[in-house]
Amino acid sequence: MARGFLTNIDMNNNEIQNVVIHVLATAPASPSEGQIYYNSTTSRMMLRQAALWIDISGRIDDVISTSSAVIITETLNGTKSIAMLDATQSASGLMSAIDKLKLDNATPNNTASTIVSRDIDGNSFHNILTVAEELIINKAIDGTTSSNAAVTKSYVDNLVTSGLKFLGTIDCSVNPDYPVAVEGDAYIAQPGGLIGGALGTSVDQGDWIVCTADNAGGDEATVGASWSIVETNITDATETVSGKVRIATQAEVDAGTLDTAVSITPLKLQTKLNALPLGAAAYSADIGDNSNTAFIVAHNLGSIDVQLQLRENATGNVMEPDFQNTDANNSLVTFNVAPTANQYRITILG
Repeated sequence: MARGFLTNIDMNNNEIQNVVIHVLATAPASPSEGQIYYNSTTSRMMLRQAALWIDISGRIDDVISTSSAVIITETLNGTKSIAMLDATQSASGLMSAIDKLKLDNATPNNTASTIVSRDIDGNSFHNILTVAEELIINKAIDGTTSSNAAVTKSYVDNLVTSGLKFLGTIDCSVNPDYPVAVEGDAYIAQPGGLIGGALGTSVDQGDWIVCTADNAGGDEATVGASWSIVETNITDATETVSGKVRIATQAEVDAGTLDTAVSITPLKLQTKLNALPLGAAAYSADIGDNSNTAFIVAHNLGSIDVQLQLRENATGNVMEPDFQNTDANNSLVTFNVAPTANQYRITILG
């Protein structure tokens, strides 16, 4: 008995492995659009399309060429051929006619409207720059703002006037003022305390103190707006505050009492779940005798609202047989092929 499905099956982009398309000697009755089957009489794969059965086994002349340079044919006697025409100066083919002509006319000389190719020594020849062209290049190197301009190294160096510059540590335990600095100067608090005087900003050891605007140094009220603090010591996360967490131990996961900044790994969670008891409303037994394909399982759970899981003992793989509830205490499990002795383990939950 084939297992019946009353809804679509979404495989979520997973493979259907070792599948066999429905094999029939004749087309199925009352077909649906898009239905497929394998015709064992003609050895062809058939598709229901526009109220007709279409052979989709594949023929060379089913391929549609999008270029006049490619000709695809298949004769009635089964002879197949693909012809690819050569490019010419008047017709496109494997290469366009224009590009073919340019390639044929390539030269190492400074010839107008041709592709440049290197000669036997690896050289090619070009016209000398005109006076006007030299003036344009000179102007570009002198520092024009044109997007296509060439510039000198000194021109670039003059533009780079800022950047992060590490200047050492500041002992913030004595609540020092901010030092004299230019934009990009950076220090590390070592140790922590206050920066910017007694009313300054609190910093932890390892925090970065970065100057964001040139200033003459001073307390928080005077130059604090010209500095930024980059925190490196992140506190523990809470339900309302972002922060750091650590991985919980298996003992902590099993106890289930810790409510601080810890995370649970999938393995530790699965270990905890595996240790949970199935409860009294459960029945398990081995199935298979190398002969029968149908088995009545007397679970005696007193309900037809039960769930089935079938596991292969040798591999642990979960399988899908045909499953029917015959009454409140018995279920019928059916296979296409008789399982070997104790091949499967059935678990029924009520």
